Amino acid sequence: MPALWWEPLHLDERITIEFAERSFGSIVHDVFVDRGGAPLHFFIEHLTLQFPGGIEGLRLPSLLFFCVSLFLAGRLAQELAGDTVGLMVPLLLAVAPLGVALATFARMYSLFVAAVLATTLLALRAGRTAARRDWVLAGAAAGALVYVHPIAPLYSVLAVGTGLLVSGRRPGVLVREALPGAAVALVVAAPYAFALAVLRSRYDVFESGRLRTTAGRSVPEEALHAVTAGGGAGAILLLSLALVGLASLGASRPRVAAALTLWLLVPVAFFALVPASTRFFGRYVAPAEPVFYVLVAAGCIALGRRQRLIASAAVAAVLLLGVQERASSLQSLHELGLRDLVAAVHRDAVLFSSTGTRVERPAELLDDYLELEGRASRRVEELPGIDLRFETNLEQRGGANVAAFLESGEPGRGAWVFRGPDRRVERAIRRLARYADLEAARPSPTLLVIRSRAPAAPTALIEQGLQARTAWTLASPADRWTTVLLAIGQAQGRAER
Repeated sequence: MPALWWEPLHLDERITIEFAERSFGSIVHDVFVDRGGAPLHFFIEHLTLQFPGGIEGLRLPSLLFFCVSLFLAGRLAQELAGDTVGLMVPLLLAVAPLGVALATFARMYSLFVAAVLATTLLALRAGRTAARRDWVLAGAAAGALVYVHPIAPLYSVLAVGTGLLVSGRRPGVLVREALPGAAVALVVAAPYAFALAVLRSRYDVFESGRLRTTAGRSVPEEALHAVTAGGGAGAILLLSLALVGLASLGASRPRVAAALTLWLLVPVAFFALVPASTRFFGRYVAPAEPVFYVLVAAGCIALGRRQRLIASAAVAAVLLLGVQERASSLQSLHELGLRDLVAAVHRDAVLFSSTGTRVERPAELLDDYLELEGRASRRVEELPGIDLRFETNLEQRGGANVAAFLESGEPGRGAWVFRGPDRRVERAIRRLARYADLEAARPSPTLLVIRSRAPAAPTALIEQGLQARTAWTLASPADRWTTVLLAIGQAQGRAER
């Protein structure tokens, strides 16, 4: 829960804000028609950004769907592997690294996991009852997954396939029973054919090399590290427990073991082999993480079948790995001091573009965070765009925003935010002492807020921005964006004079 407020915005969360603030019709056109994306998450965010709004409105949907997925994963584990595994899986998933990270990530992944789990449960029920109504519901859910995430067909097949495989009836009988559901799924998902063509064009599917990973590992390694805590040792431990669980289920429930094996192998094989001009991220296997922990829980039980102490120790070790890693992450987020940053920026401030040393999240996204939290009555985007590395005409568009601010003629108190190493922050504070109209606030060792001491006219605020950035800047290629901001401010200052 604390990460909801403590974590900086991700570039993808900025994209969520960009599209979710538009009307429903624009979301359909811009997300689905133009980009081949899935619109449902943006519909939800459109509503929650209005109420409750702020950072809570942005991230709470993911947290709520994560909690729903814990319940659904427990029910799925209970059906596939028994009551004891069903009780253990929500505990293990509650500290599993991928699901927990996505729980405060304002994208569609928590919703996607919950939707895939719900679809799998419906398919299991349909396979058990053989009722036409149940197959129609399962088919509708499987078809609708494409509006949650574009890679949904992969998991739709696994969800429905689990219901078919676990039912144990003859293939001919199953085909006749499931046919109404298949027809409904195709009808519901039919518009996805258009989106698929868009995606194929965007990512050069079947025309590029295989997917790369961000860490340089193979897709199987990246997927395993995404769902396990504790680095290499943790990955080996959890994989070993999962294999023990798979062997145990294979002896007692061979159809279940076969279905769960497909859940682990098919997504990894697909992303390892599909040629496309994009990268593989561990979150693409998020719907398979609950299945992995079903096997881990089954492995813990199999180890302690004759001695409960062994099973308890195995479960405790898995929980400890997840808790330790998350606690370390939360400590780092707390030290960043985003809540203190919010307090350091006056509500009536004119917020100019943030900059600083790029860590894992660009410093300019701090502006979006502050805007969500109701800081700044006005915002002057001197660095407009989502990912500045790929923006065109950046200086011209930024200069136009500054010119519009100058034309407004409205006075205000400026605020400039910087992020960088603590020594650099200390150096900037020392250099700032030469400017009488500016004051510094330091929310954390790596954050610096430079503020106007009193309200000033737009031309004076632009001059103060030049002073603030001069105090911060170094003659280094790493200061590219600060240099760009100085150039924009100087150009507009000359034009105004």
